Amino acid sequence: METNKPKNLSKPTLGGIEHFTPVDYWRLIMRRRWIIIITTLTIALAAAVVAFFLPNEYRTTTVILVDPRKVPDSYVLSTVTSGVSDRLATLGQQVLSTSRLKQIIEEMGLYRQLRTKKSEEQIVELMRKSVEVEVVAATTGDRGLGAFNISYTGRDPFLSARVTNRLASLFIEENVKAREEQVVGTSEFLDRELEDAKKDLAAKEEKIGDIKKRYASELPESQAMHLQTLSSLQIELRSEMEAASRAQQQKGFLQSMLTETTPVVNLDRVGQFSSELLALQAQLVQAQTQLDDLRKHYAQNHPDFIKKNLEVADLEKRVAQIRKTDDPAKRQVLATPQRQRNPVVESQIAGLDEEIQKRNERQTEIKNQISYHQSKLERIPVLDQQIASVTRDYEVARDHFRILLDRKFSADMSSNLETRQKGERFVILDAAQPPVTPTRPNRLLIDLLALVVGLGAGLAAAFVVEILDVTVKTERDIKVLLRVPIFGEIPFLLTSPERQRRRHQTILAASGSAVLAAVYAVLVVLSSR
Repeated sequence: METNKPKNLSKPTLGGIEHFTPVDYWRLIMRRRWIIIITTLTIALAAAVVAFFLPNEYRTTTVILVDPRKVPDSYVLSTVTSGVSDRLATLGQQVLSTSRLKQIIEEMGLYRQLRTKKSEEQIVELMRKSVEVEVVAATTGDRGLGAFNISYTGRDPFLSARVTNRLASLFIEENVKAREEQVVGTSEFLDRELEDAKKDLAAKEEKIGDIKKRYASELPESQAMHLQTLSSLQIELRSEMEAASRAQQQKGFLQSMLTETTPVVNLDRVGQFSSELLALQAQLVQAQTQLDDLRKHYAQNHPDFIKKNLEVADLEKRVAQIRKTDDPAKRQVLATPQRQRNPVVESQIAGLDEEIQKRNERQTEIKNQISYHQSKLERIPVLDQQIASVTRDYEVARDHFRILLDRKFSADMSSNLETRQKGERFVILDAAQPPVTPTRPNRLLIDLLALVVGLGAGLAAAFVVEILDVTVKTERDIKVLLRVPIFGEIPFLLTSPERQRRRHQTILAASGSAVLAAVYAVLVVLSSR
């Protein structure tokens, strides 16, 4: 009847396993157990055979200790500024360079079998991958590194140990070389800088000495001497001027005595000559005396001298006119008025003139000296600035020279530390020894992983076979195929030939599985030794 037909039953797409219950899955595994077991053992045995015949690789390691310097930095500063970690990276690049690795390959006879199959670059790259440098002991503080490992992986344990120790020795040699080069380079640089600073300092010293030698009287330290000299000269000048003034006053007094004396005229010979002519002649004599006195004190372009000279010329002209109008016979007997002579007074005037001249000459000399010292005082500020500039440059050069000298001394001390191996150095803590067991391959791990992979492959094979099998496996398959309800279930009954065939298959599968398992077990035992 239509009401008895099953509903919501779809046709299976994966052999019906998508509708299996856990019990159905267990039945599936039991039905396909020999496929799972044989597939698992086959894959595991194949992997074990491959792992068994893989070549052994031995990893040898040496530990290098970074031995700190023996002298504290507070006593001797190190000129090696690079840290150990940075220097280790540089050393790694140098030691693992292509040229160095080629040298080690030739020296140790490495990779002989590969030389005909691979190029030199490939062999060098293979060795570079086989070398490892890793930090094993980092420290806090300035050093930043306490120890590091150098490892090499090869197929010969003894040869691997030799290669590792050779690499360690190269690291130590390169470290010593790098430190010495840095120390020596620093020392040489400081030597050149010190020599240049010394030459510059000598040039500035010579410049200062030349300035002081050329301008000895204009130096700032001579200012007190110039001021003292100027004070003395000014006092002396004032004294000379006062003495000259007194002599001039005395001379004027003596000259006034001479000029006030009436000229002497021979009246016996003059007779009846004109009294006007006599008066003009007396004025002319007095004017000439005054002109002579002005000539001694002033130049010819002085206003007083010019005025008196014009006055004398006018008097001479007037006297000459009167004489022309007189009788020639009278002019012959005309006696010219003569000056009154006083030898004592004239000698005193002459002495005063000589004294005044000497005083004036001394005043001129003192004024010249005052001008000289004043010019030197005026030059002192300019020269002081020049000397200050040169001295400042000299002090800077001297300080620079002293700093370089101190640094050169420290560099020499640091160089001695490196020479005597008292500085920071690499020390082999544990030399590489030939290992007893290989590092690679890990056959036991490979065998176990192969067993797991084989089990997975066996399960996958069982599921594939189950999907491809079109036989009815569950009640659901019957419902889907026949579309009728199920009233009862009759178990599958095997005939005698079928039971015998299945027994033979089971024995054969069990025997094969036992053989595979035994061989696999033997290989696992051999691999674990």
